[in-house]
Amino acid sequence: MQLGADDYGLYAVVGGIVLMMNFLNTTMVATSYRYIAVEIGKGENGDTNKVFNTSLVIHLFLALVFILIAETIGVWYINNYLNVAAEKIPDALFVLHFSVLATVFSIASVPFQGLITANEKFLAIATIEIIRTVLKLGFVLLLVLYIGNKLQAYAIIMTIIMVIPAILFVIYCKVNNKDVVKWKLNRVKSDYWDMFKFSGWIMIGAIAHMGVRQGAAVIINLFFGTILNAAFGIASQIYNYVIMFVRNLNQATVPQIMKSHSSGDSERSLNLVYYISKYAFFVMLIPAVPIMLSIDSILVLWLKEVPEYTKQFAILMIINGLIGCTASGFDAAIQSTGKIRKPQIWYSTIMLLTLPIAYLMFKLNYPPYIITVITIGATITNLIVQMKILTQITEFKISHYLSKTIYPVIIVSLITLPQLFLRNLFGQDIAGVLIFSIISVSLILLTIYFGGLTKNERNTINIQLKKLKINHINATNN
Repeated sequence: MQLGADDYGLYAVVGGIVLMMNFLNTTMVATSYRYIAVEIGKGENGDTNKVFNTSLVIHLFLALVFILIAETIGVWYINNYLNVAAEKIPDALFVLHFSVLATVFSIASVPFQGLITANEKFLAIATIEIIRTVLKLGFVLLLVLYIGNKLQAYAIIMTIIMVIPAILFVIYCKVNNKDVVKWKLNRVKSDYWDMFKFSGWIMIGAIAHMGVRQGAAVIINLFFGTILNAAFGIASQIYNYVIMFVRNLNQATVPQIMKSHSSGDSERSLNLVYYISKYAFFVMLIPAVPIMLSIDSILVLWLKEVPEYTKQFAILMIINGLIGCTASGFDAAIQSTGKIRKPQIWYSTIMLLTLPIAYLMFKLNYPPYIITVITIGATITNLIVQMKILTQITEFKISHYLSKTIYPVIIVSLITLPQLFLRNLFGQDIAGVLIFSIISVSLILLTIYFGGLTKNERNTINIQLKKLKINHINATNN
């Protein structure tokens, strides 16, 4: 880190507000695209422009409130209570001002991000994210050569990295969605209140999720120290790599579920819920199996010295993720109805209960990974609760879910189990891991194709493969 420990710590304290707002922005984007997607689904009866401008006013108001709080209480706190050397106070204030600027742009751009997501323009989102990554890499390289105040330079860099993508989101919508983003003040107060309530309940669930993640790290540290925190952190990284494949799939499907519901096509909406939950499990299973079965070798090759219990944490987290995947469409189905208060209360309560239960288990001398076992229990409980709620607020049928999602998931999982023994035929070196992984992925794909898909789904895949083959032949001939 080019800043050095002290400066980086200072930025983490003062500029950490940017990281927190990034997390909350994800929640706010979900609210925006939910309302916009529902309005798009209404067709000619919808008023996307009104919903967009309602969301824009709310976020501009939030940005203004944020400025007032940060530039008053924030400045007061830095000048009176921040535990840094006196000569570092100007730097801290500099970081605060630029962090506020970055966050304001980010908040104001949320409705535009929501509009792009609702319209399923994922190429645009991916392109802007690539630009953000390139900018970050380029500026960090320049920081190495910079000989001035690197903390202030870093604050400016982080601001630019957040401001430019926000501006690009706005420009894209201005060019491609002129009628939707055209300014027109919505004077119906109830519309603002409705959106505020929805985003508030969504945010409660998000805060609970964030609190559980941070609380788990604190409890582990309290009982076992920083070495186990490292094991937990490494396992979390592995899990994030595996679940990454599923997130893009979910992002592409959620607007379709919401649009179908708002257009009155509840059958299509629920079928999407059943099938996306099955597909998400299959997509995650493809990297999960070879990673779990070669976890010892992967950890040794990656880390050399592996913290104790890293393996157990990683495997249990992946299993928890696989279970969670079988409910991938539930949130979208619930949010499309607008009736989210009850589900969010249940979700937050169940997740937060994992912390006191884990604390008690550690007091009784259970091993560190018991906290992940408890999380698995919470995930299963949430799945059951969400199923029950869905049957009450939609035409969701548990019998349909079991036959269309759970039954093929179980079949594929059972057929995959013999790979436990297959793994013993290969070595623990890089070559052994790679060869087994290739064979494992191939077998899983075949298992999914023949054991997890219906005849119609297989036919659809066959048609797409034939089209790809024809396009390839034509391209080669040309």
